[in-house]
Amino acid sequence: MSSTLQDSSHESDNGVVVKDSGDESDASTGETGNDSDDEPPGRRAKRQPQVEQSPVQIFTAQSRHQWATYLSLARLQVCYTPGGSLTVDEQFIPTRGRCNFRQYMTSKPGKCALKTFWCCDSNTAYPLNSEVYLGHHAGATAAANANRIRNLVKRLVHPWINTGGIITADNYFTSAELAKNLLGVQTTLVGTIRQNKKEIPRGLQPNAQRLEQSSIFSFDRQLTLVSYVPKKSHAVIPLSSFHHDQTIVDDAKKKREIILHYNDTKGGVDHMNQMVQTYSCKRTTKRWPITFFFNILDIDPLAAFLTSTTKTPQWNEKKNYRRRLFLIELGYDLIQSHLDRRRQQPHALQQTVRIAIQALGLTVTTSHPTIVSASTGKQRCHLCPRERDRKITTQLFVLCVTKHYQEKCGL
Repeated sequence: MSSTLQDSSHESDNGVVVKDSGDESDASTGETGNDSDDEPPGRRAKRQPQVEQSPVQIFTAQSRHQWATYLSLARLQVCYTPGGSLTVDEQFIPTRGRCNFRQYMTSKPGKCALKTFWCCDSNTAYPLNSEVYLGHHAGATAAANANRIRNLVKRLVHPWINTGGIITADNYFTSAELAKNLLGVQTTLVGTIRQNKKEIPRGLQPNAQRLEQSSIFSFDRQLTLVSYVPKKSHAVIPLSSFHHDQTIVDDAKKKREIILHYNDTKGGVDHMNQMVQTYSCKRTTKRWPITFFFNILDIDPLAAFLTSTTKTPQWNEKKNYRRRLFLIELGYDLIQSHLDRRRQQPHALQQTVRIAIQALGLTVTTSHPTIVSASTGKQRCHLCPRERDRKITTQLFVLCVTKHYQEKCGL
């Protein structure tokens, strides 16, 4: 008769998955197995069940503190007041390190990446709020996943609700239920909706019989759906709780105002990601917490640049590389206090460091130490080589040291 070793597991209150081997030899009775009487009882007392950390706990323990503290989301929100339009979208951080919530996407250049959700200003691409994607919940129903996405959007835009703002999102986030929830907090939503949503009428679905550049509208109280045909057998279906008419703005292609508004405001997060990749400090690493940290180091200077240029737009306004100039000035400002401290210690500086400091236009202190000795006899100079065998008195020691500095440091 064959026997099967069953592996049972349960989840504790704090989310830790505890696995029990099923072998009752570790029980407190100690009747069978390895728990013999000759084993010290203290060793049996120290045994703990096998604990496996979930991806949420791993991220909380290793990198959630860095994401909240170093990224300083609260400071990003305090230093900048966004306009009336916000964009919610995804950012993918390429990485090859092992991580339970890493995403694999064949359509992306990096293939493997960590996914973060961002809320940015639609006009300036200023980063405002963020949350990390920690993986799909196993066993969750479709309704639970829909609620998770709606709650995610509401958390990202929560600091700016009840202000009459407009949220732009793609078809991953947009739904009629989300639009209704945002209307309850005086916030409107504009975004494309997936064609498999049950709230889309059948007449708005793609149809080969429909003419190109034609539009069909559907109104439901405070929500508006429009089905636009850019080419044969295709349809773009945006949902809006902000627009309530059939206004045509682009006469050439007969595009509706809803579609043009979506095209103008959908690229906030993509623009931020593009600027981050243009000037990046990332280094090759397979440690995913370090990957998050490098992304933080890229985003914070971008936020500082956008804040500065918004306050003083005339700064180098005729140059198309003024962000590079800003990063250079920012780097000099960050190392200025360190340079001042180092150049006050000339004896601890190597020649290459001294030359580098002087190349920045700074002067290095050239004071030399004076050694006072109680002995009046001659002593061998500890800086001179043995072949010279130079012996000096206390009065001549300062002159000898000065000569060595002239020879070695080129002063």
